[in-house]
Amino acid sequence: QSVANFKKYYVGTLMAKAFQLYDQQDGDSEKSGAPSDKTSPLSAVPPQPLSPHDEQVLFKLIDFDRSLPMEERSGRFKVSITERMREPPAAVIRASASEKEMPIRTDSDCFSKLKEASYIDGIASYNIVSKNTSWRIGLRKQAFDYYAEKHEFPTALADERRELVDSRVSTEYPEVVSHLKQAYEEIWADQPEKNWSPVAHRCDDALETFADKVWEARYADELVEDKPPKDKYVKRLGQVIRRNADDVKLRALLVKLQEYVTARRHDSGTTQREAKRIVLHTYLVIGEIYELLHPSEAAQQ
Repeated sequence: QSVANFKKYYVGTLMAKAFQLYDQQDGDSEKSGAPSDKTSPLSAVPPQPLSPHDEQVLFKLIDFDRSLPMEERSGRFKVSITERMREPPAAVIRASASEKEMPIRTDSDCFSKLKEASYIDGIASYNIVSKNTSWRIGLRKQAFDYYAEKHEFPTALADERRELVDSRVSTEYPEVVSHLKQAYEEIWADQPEKNWSPVAHRCDDALETFADKVWEARYADELVEDKPPKDKYVKRLGQVIRRNADDVKLRALLVKLQEYVTARRHDSGTTQREAKRIVLHTYLVIGEIYELLHPSEAAQQ
């Protein structure tokens, strides 16, 4: 019994020390805000192909990290995995620099494969009492490269547009960005009925608020007889575009976005992918119109 207790103590001490070292490394990465890309034996291993499930988990980790405010993004996570008899395994992922969590259906083997494939680094611990597995993981540069290869939209441009809106637009129109951030959070919220139409409602509110604020600040005393109703934000923003650049393509994109958002608002089967598309294009349109109104700032980009 004493030998068994010694082994348990020894193994527990080793794991505690390992987590301590990893958390110290975790803190260094959070300060730099960069994905993990340390020199190690893994660095010599080229990224490997993934199963559809493992690929989906990897993409969700990256999307979750990018959904956080800039100061909370670190690419590192704490993962708790519960596996029970006759129940599918469930994981709860928490960003290391945030209190936000993301539930996901996966098991410890998935993270082992992601590590073997050089997409993450990490260390695992198994609790024999609770029968839960814990991971401390960090996304590697290869993970972001793989994500970029698999997605049609250039992620760097998407991040640039979002940063523009979250920083500059929020200064002048904070209510607009508040709606957008809520929409972004709704993407990752648990939707029991697998319906992400609330995201469309949030984006619709953002566009309507943006149109109202821009109009009231710049055109309230002009063209009073032609002033569209508040809920007709496409007409309001359309007039704003015409008065500044008459960009036919941007107006057409605005119309298409409004049609898509309206359709998804009333669709009880709006998917998470459709919700992501709505948020992305709402950021794009608001960012483009904002730059029309601030040409000097756009020229500095």
